[in-house]
Amino acid sequence: MESENGNVREKRGQQRAQGSGSVLIAGAYETRHTSVQRLAEANLVNLFSERLRIEPLRSAHAERVFSSLQNPAIYTYLPEDPPTAEALQKRYDFLEKGKSPDGEELWLNWVVFLRDSMTPVGTFQATLPKGQEGSFAYVVFPSFWRQGYAREMTVCVISHLFEAHRMPSLFAEIDTRNIGSIRLVEGLGLTRVATTHGADFFKGASSDEYTYSVSREDWRKVQSADR
Repeated sequence: MESENGNVREKRGQQRAQGSGSVLIAGAYETRHTSVQRLAEANLVNLFSERLRIEPLRSAHAERVFSSLQNPAIYTYLPEDPPTAEALQKRYDFLEKGKSPDGEELWLNWVVFLRDSMTPVGTFQATLPKGQEGSFAYVVFPSFWRQGYAREMTVCVISHLFEAHRMPSLFAEIDTRNIGSIRLVEGLGLTRVATTHGADFFKGASSDEYTYSVSREDWRKVQSADR
């Protein structure tokens, strides 16, 4: 089943640091973090699935996705509200760099379009600490819910992350009320590894969260079995 509200959020990494569209300034880490910079630059390639073109986030994308991000249904299970144009532009200006302010993590973001058009379908993000478990999150815009797009983009990007970045494992944190997204990640072979009660409080209610994880080896097995 496609995600009911088409999103999985990421609390750590870039989501935490970039809340409310704030901009953080990186220090001088050019020498120490050359490998991280090269990996971020290597991410500047489009990914393709059967119906989708998945472009590395650029500052210019803010204008293209702004109107789609105004739908309040997106934020049912997110402690956020639709961004202002200014806040979204500042966020995208910063995230285009592809790394955390201290240079220790890759902050990878994509904007997802229909394969042969400039119609935006959603967004995807991944935070990749060096040598540690990475995390991911996605948003599918409401007009594309329940059409298999969340699954298609997730399979494409996760496969890319395991292949290109050699992550040992990836995890996602999902509101326990978000039944559609829970079914999606379970259908992709992710395993529930933790439950966090009272993880957040927003829109007048407490939010509990499940953490789902998958290793590179298990992902390959599941994908091979699905072929």
